[in-house]
Amino acid sequence: MKKRKILLITGLSGAGKTTILKILEDINFYTIDNIPPHLIKEFLIMILKSSDIENIAFVSDIRWKDPKRLKDEIIKIRKTFKKGDNDFKVIFLDSSVETIKIRFMKSRRSHPLQNENNSLEKAIDKEVELMTPIKEISDIIIDTTNLEPLKFREKIFEILEENKENNTKIKIISFGFKYSVPNDLDYLFDVRFLPNPYYIKELFIQTGKDKDIINYLEHFGESKDTVKSIFELILKIQKWYSSTGRVSINIGIGCTGGRHRSVYVAEKIYALLKDNNLNVSIFHRDIDR
Repeated sequence: MKKRKILLITGLSGAGKTTILKILEDINFYTIDNIPPHLIKEFLIMILKSSDIENIAFVSDIRWKDPKRLKDEIIKIRKTFKKGDNDFKVIFLDSSVETIKIRFMKSRRSHPLQNENNSLEKAIDKEVELMTPIKEISDIIIDTTNLEPLKFREKIFEILEENKENNTKIKIISFGFKYSVPNDLDYLFDVRFLPNPYYIKELFIQTGKDKDIINYLEHFGESKDTVKSIFELILKIQKWYSSTGRVSINIGIGCTGGRHRSVYVAEKIYALLKDNNLNVSIFHRDIDR
């Protein structure tokens, strides 16, 4: 049985904790930021009761100004979740003091330990001192000093043993041009050149999901050729996008009314992508018009 992943993200302010949460959210982790150390155990017990949540990632750090309590809680949680179907890990994000200083100056935000008596430099040095004991007991340490966003993403996938080639989500949208083109498409395929069942009395009221429409369209060689060509192109696009860390692709397939030809092509491509174990969904916008 596959273990549920539980990731406690901690580390230095400005080292990339918000970025890692976004990456994890994109691959269907339930994420939450800034949990008080004293509530971590109760939070996990509550969340783990839900069968709808597969993997969890949360941040707890210096903002609660209680690093000793955070260290103690990590030790307790390790004992609690050592057995069972959970894989608990602590990821510590580190970075050079100079890099963190530059990031805070660019963002124009205050460091959590910065005040009228503490300059930015002193605040960073103090955090390094306070968080070192937690760093020493962390399972994974990631230095983000020279880590570009794409490399950061790849590093996370490597740690989680995720297959990044299958992570880009593909959404297939069928629609009718007469009702306008969807605004959020990355690629659009116009299939109005295929034979139109609309003009055949017996097929008019049916949709591209019905057997009679499928049989009619597959009587023409161009229907199968169209499906094959679009499918092969989408496979290439998906591979290219996954390699660059792109999260999703919206593919539009349009015919005149959005009930027959576009639905047929969309369904066929959806099935082929599913057969290739890709993350794909389908939406027929105008099928009921």
